[in-house]
Amino acid sequence: MSLFSSRPQIPEPVGANRWAYYLLALLLIVSASLVFITQNTYDSSDSIMHYLFARYAFQHPVNFLESWSKPLVVQLMALPAQLGLRSVMVLQCVLTAAAAAAAYDAACRLRLPWPWLAIVCCYASPDYFRIQFSGLTEPTFSVVLMAAVALALRGRVAWGAAIISFLPFARSEGFLLLAVYGFYLLVSRNWRALPWLGLGFVVYGVAGLFVYQDFLWVFTRNAYPVRNELYGSGGWLHFIRSLPGTIGWVQYGLFWLGGGRMLWEWLRPTARLRPELFTADLLLVYGCVMVFIGAHTVFWVFGIFGSFGLTRVLCSVVPLLSLIVLRGAWVLAGLGGTSLRRQQILAVLALGVVVFVFSGARAGLRWQRDFGRPSDQLLAEAAAQWSHAKHPPHVVYSHPYFSLALGTDPFGSYTSKIEDLRDPNQAIPVGSLIFWDEWYGGMEGQTSLESLLTNPNYQVRWQNAMPRNRQKPTADSVRMVIFEKI
Repeated sequence: MSLFSSRPQIPEPVGANRWAYYLLALLLIVSASLVFITQNTYDSSDSIMHYLFARYAFQHPVNFLESWSKPLVVQLMALPAQLGLRSVMVLQCVLTAAAAAAAYDAACRLRLPWPWLAIVCCYASPDYFRIQFSGLTEPTFSVVLMAAVALALRGRVAWGAAIISFLPFARSEGFLLLAVYGFYLLVSRNWRALPWLGLGFVVYGVAGLFVYQDFLWVFTRNAYPVRNELYGSGGWLHFIRSLPGTIGWVQYGLFWLGGGRMLWEWLRPTARLRPELFTADLLLVYGCVMVFIGAHTVFWVFGIFGSFGLTRVLCSVVPLLSLIVLRGAWVLAGLGGTSLRRQQILAVLALGVVVFVFSGARAGLRWQRDFGRPSDQLLAEAAAQWSHAKHPPHVVYSHPYFSLALGTDPFGSYTSKIEDLRDPNQAIPVGSLIFWDEWYGGMEGQTSLESLLTNPNYQVRWQNAMPRNRQKPTADSVRMVIFEKI
């Protein structure tokens, strides 16, 4: 029997819909409970910066229309952020659950076997599970994208178009996937839904008239320059090779099987499992994933749009990836000669997907690494504690966590950025404390430690270092130094 030519027919279990949502509720409760246990946030620095934009949005309303922080994300987070970072994490858990629910609904519409396995695949994707405990943009992006796809599969393409029109305001890649959705509308002859793709742009364009006096502010105030030499570049296979770290090795194998099955159906129309859904599946699921990963690959190879090769961006399409993984599981299940044998194969695959997460593998979950306190936060806390007795008139820093440690508004007049030290128009008061760190102060702020040490206007008052990975103290370390302007 050929792997791809098999046509397994696996009936959906009775009561699957009810039990799927029971499962989803349980996973949401577990995730929300972990919010109050974890000491870390995924990609802590960017995560905290997004939180700070939302936390101080009411004091600085321009934050609601800021390109880097993403307007839709700030608007969703603004109210929970008033209660603290952990409240934002709870919101992220809800968004992740909503995206998983939409993936389940899409799997049902695509007539995939065991559609609830899409929920399991989302939560068993290590990076996607971790990203709940952050203030990052990927959960918002994933739920908007998945909701639009699920609505399209339900035949509500106009509603899907209206929702996906807001995708670029969650992450900039949304413009590319907006084009994919528009192409699907053209191919499927849903002409009347096309204008709804402009809804989000019109809404935020009008808002921009009041804030920036610029309807096109989304483009004219783009936070990502075409080139940023600090962020470097890399190889063509970077994101493909990094995918196991996002979804795990078991899902990675099933992902390739699911992709192979779709290629087989594209080449041989008679092999299509659901011909009436083929175009929607091809464009909205596989098309969006290919365009997303392909675009980031190009950005990284050519070193454009501040890519930096960050693999966490793959979390944006994990709910769609779960559908491809589910199709891969279907391919393997087709090797079973009987219905019982196919059910057994799927059960083993589901168990493998879950067990891998707790296997201790590098691509799985590890408590200390993923939920313990990172060294830069510990150092920042120590530096802030030392500085509290000084009552400085002004503080200068670039590392986002100093805002939490010091309890300061990073957008207020009491603070400045490290790069402001090189601006002669920025008057830094005598007695100000400068909190320097290697990455945000040294690399992004382009202010070397040597330049501060040799400047007679600044005096070292405190310094410390700590291994970045405290379990491997011989590796690189985190260093922070406090200067006082004299």
